[in-house]
Formats: sequence, C-alpha cells, structure tokens
Amino acid sequence: MSPTRRPNSPPLVTIEVSPAYELLLSLLVTLEERDADTRDLPVEWLSAARDRAGPELVARATALAGEGADTFTHLAGLVHDTPAPRTVAGFLDHLRETEPHEILLHLVEFYSREVRRMTPPAVIRAAVSGDADARAEFLRTSYPEWADWTDYLRGLLERDAETFKAELIDVLAAWAERVWNPESVTIMPILERDADAKRALLRELPIDRFITTATNGVEFSPRPGLERVVMIPSFVNRPLVTYVELGETMLIAYPVGDESVTAETDAPPLRLVRLSKALGDEKRLRILRALADGEKSLVELAELFGVAKTTMHHHMIVLRSAGLVSATVGSKRYRLRTETVPDVGALLSGYLGSGATAITPRSDGHRGEVSA
Repeated sequence: MSPTRRPNSPPLVTIEVSPAYELLLSLLVTLEERDADTRDLPVEWLSAARDRAGPELVARATALAGEGADTFTHLAGLVHDTPAPRTVAGFLDHLRETEPHEILLHLVEFYSREVRRMTPPAVIRAAVSGDADARAEFLRTSYPEWADWTDYLRGLLERDAETFKAELIDVLAAWAERVWNPESVTIMPILERDADAKRALLRELPIDRFITTATNGVEFSPRPGLERVVMIPSFVNRPLVTYVELGETMLIAYPVGDESVTAETDAPPLRLVRLSKALGDEKRLRILRALADGEKSLVELAELFGVAKTTMHHHMIVLRSAGLVSATVGSKRYRLRTETVPDVGALLSGYLGSGATAITPRSDGHRGEVSA
C-alpha cells in the first residue's frame, strides 16, 4: 500500500527504478546533440548505440521527435501510469491500450500546471483533437516567446494521432530490442545500487536537502498542491536532471552517483575529472567569482559576460555537475555552493593514494573502462 500524505505536509518522495524510463532517456541522449559534450557518456557509447539502431531506425526516431528529442521524455508520465514494475514490455502494452489523443496530450505537456495556466485545458484538448481554432489559440498562448516550443507544438498538432501512435510503438519496440536490451544488463544493476543508496539517504535528510544532494545541486521548493515527487535514477542522462510534471506528481530523473558506477582501478574519480574540467576554463572561474557576490539568473549571467543564453547554460551545467553551483527549479537562478566547494587538493591527494574509474556499457554488454 502506498503511504498517505498528511495535509500541509511536504510531498511524499519515492525513488523508483524502471527500465522503461531509462529506455526513453537512452533515446533522448542518442538523438539530442545539444549538451552532448556535457554528458558523462563517452562519444564511443553514443556511436555504438547509433550503430546498433541503424540509420533507418535513427531516422524514424528523429522524425517522431520532430523539433526536439525531448519528445521522448514527455512520455515519462505514461511510464508512471504503467502498472508496476514498469518494464519495457509493460510500458509498450500500456501504450497500445492508451487512446491516441491521450498520448498527444502527454507530448504537449497537458498535465503541466504552467501549460494549463497559459492555455485553458478545454482548448488544449480541442487542439489535440483537431479543432483548427483551438490549435491557433494553443499556439498563440503557450510559451509564445519560445519559438522552438511553438515549432514543436505545430509539428505535433499536424500529425494524425492513430498513425503517430502506431509508429511510436514500433520505434520504441525496435529501439528496446536493438539498443536498450543489450545495455540493460550493465545499466540496471547501477540504477538499483543507486536507488538503494538514495533510499537510505532519504531516511536521514529532510526532503529539500535530499533532492539537492541527489540531483547534485538542484534546489527544489515544492509548489502548493504538489503531492508526490518520484525520483528516478538515470545512468545515460548523467549529469543532467530532467523534470516531468504530471498533475500533483513531479517526476525527476536525476544522475546516479559516481559511487554507483565505479570500480577500483587507477583512473581518476569522476568528481575530480568534473572539477578539473569546470576549473580549467577561465570564463567558468570568472562565473564562480561573480556568483560569490550573490546569486544570479541565467539571463543576468549571460548579459554580464556578453554571451548567448545557450552558451551560459552550457557553462552552468558543467559547474553544477562538478558540485560548484546550485540551480533553483523554475526560476533558473544560480548560487555558489560555498558549503560544498570542494578541496581540489584533497581530492587530488586522495586519488594519488587510490583511484576509481567509471564503468560504462560497451557495445557487447560487458563492463568497460573509460580511458583517462
């Protein structure tokens, strides 16, 4: 039986491992070139995944994604609706039983409070069902300043729901067979180890500190009405954090901890590698200096350093994954983590005494080492 939440208490937090979530994220990271150089997966892993999929399946998956591979993360709500244990097969069966327009509602983020705040739910439903006037209103009112989102919506709303559903299921099934299943042998034990560690941590920390620790720097303030937070460990999406809002539930896919993917060898620990990368760039050092004067938004930082927001976003991903800054969900504000700024010298000294290396799936499904 699921635990019940008392009125006016913090949302319930659970940690949930599911191969279906990681299947979707494996599609995201393989197809999405944006932020590719900030991910922990080596280029060789991504190349091997594309090779196993084959150019035809990659092309079909890309066509489904439309204007962004984030399309596949929007399906996480349908994974959550799948009966436990939410296997890939169970997820595909659930999709087959789901009404085609319901799938499109998930893809246009119908269950996000912010999307429903901008556009009345009845208008969104009508737009997805084919009403031309409703489509025009939805496109006009939903994040009108965000051209990529508008293009994404327009592409989805022009699709035939039945045809899209059939193609989606075929692509997911083929991706599972060719790409995910061979990797799952290595990845699933990593996810299980991390989930066990995070459940123990959850018993020790208050919810806000737990989420910041688990996500490596994302500060989370529950909005009114939020009942449940489901934390989903991900190996392939490291070090990024992905959110999907599902009514009164927030799904947060967080990067598994380094300790869940390490083995004792002579390669440097991932945290030291990330710190070296973060601190090896003069502009990132200047960003840290600016944040030492107080928290700032992404826009403020971009204007301060005269760079595009996308460029600054890249820098902030690197700094957050190194544990040097924290980010506030929703407001895109960043602060220096003075309480956790690590002693690089101590880390280096520790590595010189004993080190660890990340274990990454190889194309043959066995454990492989990342070259230093």
